[in-house]
Amino acid sequence: MGVAGPKFTALAPVLLAAALAGCAAPPPVPDAAAISTPDAACAALLEAFDDEVARAGTGDGGYARVAGYRTLRVDRLVASHAQEPMDAATFGALVAAMRALDRDARTVELANLPAEARGRLDARSRGVPDLDSPDGTLAQRVDDCAERVLARDLTAPHARVWLIAAAAVPDDYRDAMRALGLYPVTGFALAAGVRLYEREARDAFAQPTGPPRGTILAYRPPGVNTLSPDSIRTTVASMIDADPLPPVPRVEGTALDALLAAYAPDYAIDTATNDDRPGRPFRRDDGVPDVDASSPVVYTRLAWTRFDGALLPQLVYTVWFAQRPPRFAGDPLAGRLDGLVWRVTLDRDGAPLLFDTIHPCGCYHQFVPTARLVAKPPEPGVEEGALVVQTLPELPVGARVRLHVAAGTHYLRRVEPVAAGGVPAPGEDRYRLDRESALRTLPLAAGGTASLYGPDGIVAGTERPERYALWISGIESPGAMRQWGRHATAFVGRRHFDDAFLVERYFARAAK
Repeated sequence: MGVAGPKFTALAPVLLAAALAGCAAPPPVPDAAAISTPDAACAALLEAFDDEVARAGTGDGGYARVAGYRTLRVDRLVASHAQEPMDAATFGALVAAMRALDRDARTVELANLPAEARGRLDARSRGVPDLDSPDGTLAQRVDDCAERVLARDLTAPHARVWLIAAAAVPDDYRDAMRALGLYPVTGFALAAGVRLYEREARDAFAQPTGPPRGTILAYRPPGVNTLSPDSIRTTVASMIDADPLPPVPRVEGTALDALLAAYAPDYAIDTATNDDRPGRPFRRDDGVPDVDASSPVVYTRLAWTRFDGALLPQLVYTVWFAQRPPRFAGDPLAGRLDGLVWRVTLDRDGAPLLFDTIHPCGCYHQFVPTARLVAKPPEPGVEEGALVVQTLPELPVGARVRLHVAAGTHYLRRVEPVAAGGVPAPGEDRYRLDRESALRTLPLAAGGTASLYGPDGIVAGTERPERYALWISGIESPGAMRQWGRHATAFVGRRHFDDAFLVERYFARAAK
């Protein structure tokens, strides 16, 4: 689902007042006598909303709640801006971004609630006086209340300082699990295993791909790219130069669809069984996650990274497979659902700067930089660094790549630039592009919708036996598939796929 735009008008005076507050003391709890009846009714409605969501288990786990602010949520990109100097306008954009994330999450949570729960909330919402949208939908009435409660919260003394301090995303590593697993000692064993995997991955990319286990099936993006290089440059420049803070869209609709189509990769997938055919995730009647491979689908999203003083767009493409089948009895890596996440980071001029990839579990994080970048020296210690498996020459604006994917494991085996204007090979299939947010409201056979992901961001039923060995890393259920925003990508150290400074942590611009 898209993220709705911010409602600046009503909140603007409140945001300005909050931005001008300067004392670092935490704000007092508002006096109950000072809270108006409409505000109290709105607060009660939002509390009831959250209670219904918790009871039904439909919470959306992609964003973190902002402690003390029921109507705000935050992701790592937005949180990265919170600790920087800001004027009133920037603070307003920060608050609007967090409000937009909460609105997006509540839209999903409401859609996935059982009908009887929505009925109870609808009846309660109709008793709230003086709403902006009294005759609107339940979602509109909830959003009106959220705006009102936020405005009240921001009038508290020192609201700006308190809010900025709370705008943080907890990492996806559990310190208690690491302590119980004697991580300071066992981490060295984890590091040894990681180094072995890294060496094997580099060796695999350095060697010829070898004969396939099955048949190589090719998949291409739908239709013809409608964006010229000049159009891509213009679109990307407008995205980078725009004022609003993400996730308030800097480009959306057909413009974003065209950009995603322009850089959508080709896939060459070694297909030994139906488990190697990409498709649409769904939940069977028994709740087990599965993939309908009758028609290939690639799921997309727009992300951002902060690099070299700019906010650069990232185009993300995910394919899903029904499972990673066991190679032998007791294979610790086997389980329901598997996939490949491919991310394209665009430079200021719209050309590819960096590619990187994970599986939806957060595992197998690999980097494929272009010649525009050089890797920084590894950080001292045993923590995982950037696993560079391949480098590509500097690519022109609009250049696409082909991903060679192994059978069974669905490991990435090679990245190959696609020649401009190439003629489709016989037997190539066209895949469909769909927004990744669709996976948060999947239709159910019995009616209604449900998210592929649980409130913890994990896809239930995709657990791997490897979790019994890798829990000492502090990652909850390592190997299980995860929602965007919940991908811890290092067993040794701490790293997240959506870290706003991930590219800058490991790479610098190459000298001209």
